[in-house]
Amino acid sequence: MILATLVIGALAAFISYIFIKTPKWRITATIISAVILISSLVFLTLNSHEHYGMHQVTTTKTVQVYPASAKNGLNMVLYKPVGTNGKETVVVYKKTLDQKKPSHTQANELTAANNRVKRVAGNTATLKVKETRWRFDSSAAKLWFGVSGLENKLVKRSNTFYLPKTWFYLSTDQVKAMQKKMAAMKSKAAQQKLKQQAQQYVMAQVKQAMMKNPALATDKAKQASLAKQYAQEFQQQMFKKVIKSLK
Repeated sequence: MILATLVIGALAAFISYIFIKTPKWRITATIISAVILISSLVFLTLNSHEHYGMHQVTTTKTVQVYPASAKNGLNMVLYKPVGTNGKETVVVYKKTLDQKKPSHTQANELTAANNRVKRVAGNTATLKVKETRWRFDSSAAKLWFGVSGLENKLVKRSNTFYLPKTWFYLSTDQVKAMQKKMAAMKSKAAQQKLKQQAQQYVMAQVKQAMMKNPALATDKAKQASLAKQYAQEFQQQMFKKVIKSLK
């Protein structure tokens, strides 16, 4: 609507000045047209630069997320630094459990520096997205300035990942270095040594659990469940050692 009044004011000023012969009416009509034209320009400028007729609205949405990689019980969410200040990152994760290609957070100046990670208890990871966008104050303001395209324009966004303490949060460079180091450990001798260490760890942990709860001595199903749990613990501890060695 504001563009229509702008065009009308310009045309009216031109027509008034050129075609109205009576001086009194020509001056009056030209002044009125100029006021309409200048007012339209002023309000259009205020809307474009000062967001006149608009206000900011903040919304928050929380969704469950899944690891970008989950192999052998090792859940990983990754991040990749972007920019040059070291504070901006893109986080890689999955929106669904069966998603084949991982998703990532937005790589723009309104988001990249606002990706955070907080640790929580339990096994469920969530992502809280907080966005602030421009909205029109009223339907009248939207009618006048809707053509500006500023409605729903993003002001800022923050992504906060709440990750279980057992999950790994690694940079893509760390993952590449870790893969190289793990590949060097795939020799037959190294694998045999790791297998023996894992068995020893699991046996020791199961034995300790049985000492605390003698009833486990006859519960084979529970022993098998504990053995699986302790095997995953051993993998996580080994993984942490490899990561620590990369720093």
